[in-house]
Amino acid sequence: MLPLLPYPRRAVAVLAASWAMCLASPVQAQTGCADPVPEDQWSTLAPLATDAMMLDVVKAGESFFAVGDRGYVVFSEDNGRSWTQQVTPTRSLLTAAWFADRQLGWAVGHDAVILRTTNGGDTWCRVHWAPELEQPLFDVWFADEDNGIAIGAYGFFLRTSDGGDSWTQVTFEPGDLATEEAGDEAAADEGEEDWDEDFNLAGDFHLNKIIVAGDKRLFIAAEAGHLYRSRDGGRNWVELPSPYDGSFFSGIYLGGDSVLAFGLRGNVFRTDDAGRNWRRISMPADRSLFGGGRLNDGSVLLLGASGVMLVSREGESFRLVQRPDRKMLMTFQPTDDDGIVLVGEPGVERIERSELAQP
Repeated sequence: MLPLLPYPRRAVAVLAASWAMCLASPVQAQTGCADPVPEDQWSTLAPLATDAMMLDVVKAGESFFAVGDRGYVVFSEDNGRSWTQQVTPTRSLLTAAWFADRQLGWAVGHDAVILRTTNGGDTWCRVHWAPELEQPLFDVWFADEDNGIAIGAYGFFLRTSDGGDSWTQVTFEPGDLATEEAGDEAAADEGEEDWDEDFNLAGDFHLNKIIVAGDKRLFIAAEAGHLYRSRDGGRNWVELPSPYDGSFFSGIYLGGDSVLAFGLRGNVFRTDDAGRNWRRISMPADRSLFGGGRLNDGSVLLLGASGVMLVSREGESFRLVQRPDRKMLMTFQPTDDDGIVLVGEPGVERIERSELAQP
């Protein structure tokens, strides 16, 4: 269960002022949106929004955006030292965000909600919403301003080719790796036709995370040991041989043909040939890992349950740093001044790179 936001007595006056702002904000924020959203479906301004569960943080230009519980979106322009909340047309849990630049961005989440901003989050529009499907979205990625994909639970796969004005649910039906690598153009052309046909999902595995691995090459970390790869910006996919049958929650591109995939109970695997072969990386902790990335010095940082932070120079050998409060961590972004913006159960917070140093 997600933690509830606490409201101490001393915050009552601030809440009253925030509520007044909230009542006015949605109407103003709907300007330019195709489908106005009822006022009671908008997120509320909360003075402790940064303490709520946050699931993703991205960097857009010199700014950082974090998304999470109750449709909360907060941004920072001072490398994570202070944060400002933006009102959004949803109260659904937001699970991921992606920005093309400082102005153009998307966020996705539960109830199959997709939000878009074209002005750096000053206003957000709800461009997709399908609560009746009961299929949350877990990640989103755009190849350019027009072409994007969103993925989620039970093989949920959406595609847009008009900048997110409309989204089509399509069959996620990965092909055979050998066929792809043999360059079977006929099979590839046949796969492209499937994008606009009525969907009939081939499987029900959760598609958890999109891993960008160079120009047009993508990987998907998925449930029950499934891994997928695309070499054409997400139009066609192949299933990769999997090193185990537990769930993958995320992954990191290390450069060249090297990728880390990780997930349940601290299982981490590495490929150095773009997914054809994987080998297990020994880890000092067995807690589930949810996210990670590269630090400014090129080091790898993985985050997970029980406040686990795992640091490696090259993604081969990791050492454990653990938060004293044992709160779950989801992912991070490094700052330009040697800081790290973390999101997870503690909300959003900044730590210094020195806190990960070897004791």
